[in-house]
Amino acid sequence: MLSCSSTQKLVDNNFRPSKENLSQTINQLPNYSDDLQSVEGKGRAIVSEPGNTERVTIRFASNQQKSLVTIRNGLGIEGGQLLTDGDTLLIYNKVDKYARKVPVQGANLNRINRLASLNILDMLNYSVKEEDVDQFLENESFYQLQLKTGTKVYIDKNSLIVRQIIQPSSTSLPYSKIEYEAYTSMKGFTLPRKISIFGPDGKSKIALQLTALELNPKLDPLTIELPDDIPIYHE
Repeated sequence: MLSCSSTQKLVDNNFRPSKENLSQTINQLPNYSDDLQSVEGKGRAIVSEPGNTERVTIRFASNQQKSLVTIRNGLGIEGGQLLTDGDTLLIYNKVDKYARKVPVQGANLNRINRLASLNILDMLNYSVKEEDVDQFLENESFYQLQLKTGTKVYIDKNSLIVRQIIQPSSTSLPYSKIEYEAYTSMKGFTLPRKISIFGPDGKSKIALQLTALELNPKLDPLTIELPDDIPIYHE
C-alpha cells in the first residue's frame, strides 16, 4: 500500500515554475499503455447528489477501446448495463426497459452514467505526454502539469503518482475533477483503488472503491445484448 491518506488540498497560488526536468519527471510517472491491455473487477460506489445519496455495486470490464459496466442496487438487483467507446455511451435500463445512446462530450450525464462514460482502463492509468504540457509548476508537495487543453494534473512529488485531475470550466467532458487515493502495487503495476469523480457543477460526486481487480484478463467481446423488444433512443 503506497498511500491511504486523503488527497491534500491543492492551492494554485502556491505553485511556481518548476526547476526540475519535465522529460525526466514524465518518464518517471507510471505509464502502462503498452503493458496493460485490459482490466476486469468489482467495486462499491457512493453516488452523491444534492438531496440524494445512493450506494451501488458495479462490475466492470475494460480494454483500450471500450468499457462495460454492470450496476446492482443496494438490494442486489441488477439495474442496467453501460457501454462506452469513448465517443458514445449506450445505457440499458433493465428496470424501466429502455436503451439510449448519447455522446460522451456535451451530454447531460448524471449519477453512475458519469463514471461509465469514462474508459476505466484509461482512468486507472492516466498518462501524460510531454508535448501536451503547456506549463510545469511545483510547490512543496506537488508538481502541477498544465496541459494545452486547460487540464491541470497534480502529481505527488515523493511517490510520483497522479493525485488529481482538474478540467477547465469550459470543458464539455462529464466531470470537473478526478481524485486518486489508496495506490497499491500489483503484478508490477501501481494503480489506485479509490477514485472520486466530481460532476461538472462540482456538487455531485461518485466515490468508487475497488474491491477486486484483475489485470490483463482475456475478455469476451464487450457488448450489451439487448432484447429484441428494446429500442435504442439516440440523443
